[in-house]
Amino acid sequence: MVRVDELADSGGLLGDAGALRRRLAEDGYLFFRGLLPVAEVRAAGAGVLAELRRGGWVDDRGIPSVDRRALNSMEALGDPAFRAAITSPAFNQLPYLAPLRGLIRLILGPQAFSYPAKVLRAVYPEGPPGVARGRYVHQDYAVSGVQDMLTTWVPLMEIPVRLGGLAVRPGSHLGRPQRPRVLRRDERGWAAAHYQEGDALVFHCLTSHAALPNRGMSLRLSGDFRWQRPDQRVPAQLVLGPAGGRRELFSRMFAREPWWEPVPAGMSLSPREQLAAIPPGPSRYFAVHPGWQRWQPPGGVVH
Repeated sequence: MVRVDELADSGGLLGDAGALRRRLAEDGYLFFRGLLPVAEVRAAGAGVLAELRRGGWVDDRGIPSVDRRALNSMEALGDPAFRAAITSPAFNQLPYLAPLRGLIRLILGPQAFSYPAKVLRAVYPEGPPGVARGRYVHQDYAVSGVQDMLTTWVPLMEIPVRLGGLAVRPGSHLGRPQRPRVLRRDERGWAAAHYQEGDALVFHCLTSHAALPNRGMSLRLSGDFRWQRPDQRVPAQLVLGPAGGRRELFSRMFAREPWWEPVPAGMSLSPREQLAAIPPGPSRYFAVHPGWQRWQPPGGVVH
């Protein structure tokens, strides 16, 4: 197993925008124990697992099928059970919960919004020689091409170290961009936790991170929800969906839900690949390493 340090809990800084921004600027991440209501997170996880069970991903005992499914994003979106899970109301509601949305707006500003395109991770146990894509060290600037975008990673179940979970490298946002590579077992300077339902990990788009291997017996379920300010250019695919369209992704499904919040009006949308091909501009929170001026997007999908 990869040896990792314990994430520092930033719960004591809640409500203090200046302190949160300073720690984010120093460490590149913020971790919160029990930020979200456990009941809502548990309901989201149970709903996701129920859909995957109906689709044959796991049996009635929760043991993953031998025939692994949707090992990349395109396969996942083509799987009916996965589509049902990722479009479930309980899962989509998570970024709109007041504790998480309020936290992000305290950091980014009151108009910050979550992309309608949410990311569901359902990770099988990993055995040699396979390596899940999320296990590659990477930085999320390639996801959107938006400077100071924040990713919130939310476990949908208890995730002890044997199931992996997400690891970040504190301070890596202050360095140069990294080429994708599998996190080595002998590396030091990485941090993770025994994650519980209700926990939330927030990290900057220039922060290096990687998923740890799932050495357990069950699927590992988590969600990624990404945020930005509306006064920057916005990646069109993360608002309108990968197929494009004229309406906000999922707006037809959830517009009448009391928790739904549309993206701000009047934003400037651009193709995601166009934005991600441009080196990041100055950050509002820290000095960006000059090596980022030679940034080139990675050749393959590693998220």
